[in-house]
Amino acid sequence: DYFFKSDIEGHLQAARNYRFKRKWGIPVRFHDYAKFTQNVDMPLVEFHLSYKDMDLNLADYFSGTYSQDFVVHAPELFEGSHLMDLATPDDSYRNFSIEQTQRVIDLTRELKRYFPKTERPQIVANVGGFSRDQNLTSSEIEKGYQIFLESLQKLDRDGVEIIPQTMAPFPWHFGGQRYQNLFVHPKEVAEICEKQGLRMCLDVSHSFLTCNYFGYDFYEFLETVGPFTTHLHLGDSTGVDGEGLQVGDGEIDFPRMAEVLNRTCPDATFIPEIWQGHKNGGEGFWVALKSLEGLF
Repeated sequence: DYFFKSDIEGHLQAARNYRFKRKWGIPVRFHDYAKFTQNVDMPLVEFHLSYKDMDLNLADYFSGTYSQDFVVHAPELFEGSHLMDLATPDDSYRNFSIEQTQRVIDLTRELKRYFPKTERPQIVANVGGFSRDQNLTSSEIEKGYQIFLESLQKLDRDGVEIIPQTMAPFPWHFGGQRYQNLFVHPKEVAEICEKQGLRMCLDVSHSFLTCNYFGYDFYEFLETVGPFTTHLHLGDSTGVDGEGLQVGDGEIDFPRMAEVLNRTCPDATFIPEIWQGHKNGGEGFWVALKSLEGLF
């Protein structure tokens, strides 16, 4: 089980209104959107989708229009234990990933009817490029990026923007741990963004793990990727696989990180992404936002 400070100390971190110099929100599901937003004036929400959410009727959860902006986080796992992979050389597997990604895009367009303030909704995506037994070679990685770009061209992206997420070196997927090869290394990320006009979701917890494993300076990583960042996932991190920790519970120097991000991507939106943050009425999110207030 997962324990919270409030389990021991006997009091909850209550939700309140927070003040930041950029748009912010929290991750929500369709079924808990109303609960988490009713007492907090937040300018943005990020809908985290599971593949089962793809078949839901939005009218069962929303009515009228809402004042927040919204971001969508595409499912990583689809029906039949199919992991999204827009970069695989397996044409059949990739075509299924393209079909499912198109469904995410279509659902995002439907959501815009309820959240009209967002002109061009962003879809955070773990786009694939993982391997089972070892890292890919540099030529295989280059080919993977090319296949990913070809996949993008097969999608009807009118009115939406797909933003790849920076990745940790050893993601846990259904069935075990993998080696991640795409959107890991800072120079690669900057190069493909500059050449292709892509923008990123910078997951600082993922990227801190990457820096620890490969020996990069994390704050130099932020300098490199920050200018191409439009959305942030903020959480603490430790070692090479300790991600999604509460702010202050890991190794990231948040004031130092904030200085770089406020300079390189001052308009990027953010959410706190904390493991089990939705438990206890969203306590993990409210604790994180309290810690981040004054930094961003």
